[in-house]
Amino acid sequence: MSQWVDYAAHANKAWSASKKSANNTGVITVFPQLALMAGLRKRFAPGNTPLLSWTFNLGGLYGNPKKSVAKFALRSVDHFVVHSRQEINSYSNWLGIDSNRFEFVALQKPMAPIKFSEDMGRPFVLSMGSARRDYRLFFEVMADLGYPTIVVAGAHAVEGLHKPNNVTLLQDIDISQCLELVQKARVNVVPIDNPVSASGQVTLLDAMMYARPTVATHTMGTEDYVADGETGLLVNPCDPVSMKNAIRDLWNDQNKRQHVGQQAREYVKCNLSDEVAGQKLGEMLDMLEDRYKWPG
Repeated sequence: MSQWVDYAAHANKAWSASKKSANNTGVITVFPQLALMAGLRKRFAPGNTPLLSWTFNLGGLYGNPKKSVAKFALRSVDHFVVHSRQEINSYSNWLGIDSNRFEFVALQKPMAPIKFSEDMGRPFVLSMGSARRDYRLFFEVMADLGYPTIVVAGAHAVEGLHKPNNVTLLQDIDISQCLELVQKARVNVVPIDNPVSASGQVTLLDAMMYARPTVATHTMGTEDYVADGETGLLVNPCDPVSMKNAIRDLWNDQNKRQHVGQQAREYVKCNLSDEVAGQKLGEMLDMLEDRYKWPG
């Protein structure tokens, strides 16, 4: 509850600031919680204030009463930006909002220098993240393969699962340690169990940006970013054989690892820059300005 009070305070502060501005002003939110609170604010204070929701990514599709509150508040949002094409229909149907008000923009990932190379002396497979991960499947696969493996995840993500002896579980490490592991890993794996919204994109794009070969579940959070066999390897959901073959393929083929990693980094550089995202944002703001017909 304290978090929602904080979201409401941020939304009210933004809304008040937009009204105090001498120029015509809109509000941009990032993540669904702020969009919901700003949308609720707009419902009770209608006017000529455009509201754009960037990075509208839900962890799941909820039943009532959460659904009813979301539908009421979010109908006042003018435009939603999602980072997976499939989310457009998923959220549009769930909220009862026209799909034309949703737009796919690739999640930006600014380039960073590569500081660490693959650890050739002590190779390992890495899987990170806690949101809707399929660690049950991943543990099954890694137990069979026997490769040294590191998993970085919250306790809730692996609760009740049997961890194989070749898997080391790390928790509460900082972001610099995480990114070092990403770069040193022989293979990064993003196992996803989420058929209704996008998960794992940040982890996937970190690995791709650092030119590391990645195996990811073929789902709405990954299919817009991975060209299978070129910028990464996609595997079928709930399919241990598919995942096992992909990991083994990369583990045993250094040339393929290098090719996939280099292609992945080039893709991020050319398509996911802040400049590309900024151009898309500018186009949407122009569209909203035209829609509200503000005077010059």
